[in-house]
Amino acid sequence: MATFTIQGTTDPFLAAELAQGESIIAEGGAMAAMDDTIVLTGKAQGGVLKSLARMATTGESFFMQHAVAEHGAGRMLLAPGHPGEVRVVELDGDTWSLTDGAFLCAEESLEIATSRNRSIGGSLFGGTGGFFIMKVSGSGKLGVSALGAIHEMPVPAGGELVVDSGHVVAWPDSLEMSASLSTGQGGGFFGKVVGSIKSGEGVVLRFKGSGSVLIASRAQPAFIGWISSRMPKSD
Repeated sequence: MATFTIQGTTDPFLAAELAQGESIIAEGGAMAAMDDTIVLTGKAQGGVLKSLARMATTGESFFMQHAVAEHGAGRMLLAPGHPGEVRVVELDGDTWSLTDGAFLCAEESLEIATSRNRSIGGSLFGGTGGFFIMKVSGSGKLGVSALGAIHEMPVPAGGELVVDSGHVVAWPDSLEMSASLSTGQGGGFFGKVVGSIKSGEGVVLRFKGSGSVLIASRAQPAFIGWISSRMPKSD
């Protein structure tokens, strides 16, 4: 099996050590450096249709990088396309859900798919619509990244963990997830909209069950809005 280690503290690399014949898959453009024993190609993971669906619904690349240590053992450095922390998650026959842009790399033993989570659409719009997320399942190592730092926060026993949707990175299938427009439990749809405007929360995700959620210290929409607000305005 490949070995994944985090190299550095601020904006780290993920280093992958591959024995001869071993392979991993990574987000397009993630390779920063590698030994010449490794052969890197582009691959439509899961086929053309699944790759198109993943690109259109989760924001991930159509072609993923496929790295194989063909000419002997080798080492490669992987880096996400945004500043922030990298984490390695060990899967043992379970499934993890990833938000947009969280996938960095994985051992090829893991299966990657795109799924529509109806609980989000149902919570917000009374059963219509949907929300697409990346699902990674099987046994092996998964590399995820986020804008800013990553914190692992457990769900309280018998209670709920409420997380702003922009800060969620990934969660295991041992958790039940639903969504709402505010942290308040009542008030109807209009009340939730008003509550969200007042609090500035937007969509929050609620988690129940046994396990922990990976949470990012920076939310991409807020970060993009902060940068845009400081860009020179054209006359």
